[in-house]
Amino acid sequence: MSMELNQSDILNPMEVLNDWMKEVSEAEKQPNPNCFSIATTNQEGSSNVRMVLCKEINIVDGYVVFYSNYNSTKAIELAYQPKCSGVFHWDNYGYQIRIKGYALKSPQDESDDYFLSRSLGSQVAAWASEQSNSIGSRKDLESQFDKALKKFNIERKQLAINDKKLPRPPFWGGYRIWIHQIEIWLNQNDRFHDRLLFQRDLSLKGNAYISTQGWIKKRLQP
Repeated sequence: MSMELNQSDILNPMEVLNDWMKEVSEAEKQPNPNCFSIATTNQEGSSNVRMVLCKEINIVDGYVVFYSNYNSTKAIELAYQPKCSGVFHWDNYGYQIRIKGYALKSPQDESDDYFLSRSLGSQVAAWASEQSNSIGSRKDLESQFDKALKKFNIERKQLAINDKKLPRPPFWGGYRIWIHQIEIWLNQNDRFHDRLLFQRDLSLKGNAYISTQGWIKKRLQP
């Protein structure tokens, strides 16, 4: 990526997101380079923000994918208000990308495939955790993990071997955030940063959004 954003060269901002993610990931200098924030809204109008892991970037259709417990706070809020926003920020590189979009649950087969790709311990943890619910102690939490091990007849020593796969819990799966606004931010000297804003119109069709208008871009002042 050049040291400035050339507005005429960028036709699809999702390509920039994908390129920057790939660059940071391949450098292996930053833990969890696919980490981004997601902000949701509850019924009282209050916002919540937390970090999640981006597991897919779909350049053509314009969405990103993350996974979660469907009974979690974020899931409850997304069910109430699917509009959400997020930020990718790679400080060591001077890169930042902000997104706004609509969250829809991923297709079940997509969630199944990803769940099978997780380590056995992570699969057990998904079954064991009632995400966002309160619990008395860490000991109680470990007890839930042990119950999940017993449910699937797994010994702890098997977790390191990863020789077993579990079915995906019905309360766990993916979300696609279909992006209608994305801002690309590149650090510059004297805090005189480069900012490009891309927007498009989306229309819901079944369990997907389609673009009714291509990306419209404008340069923003820092």
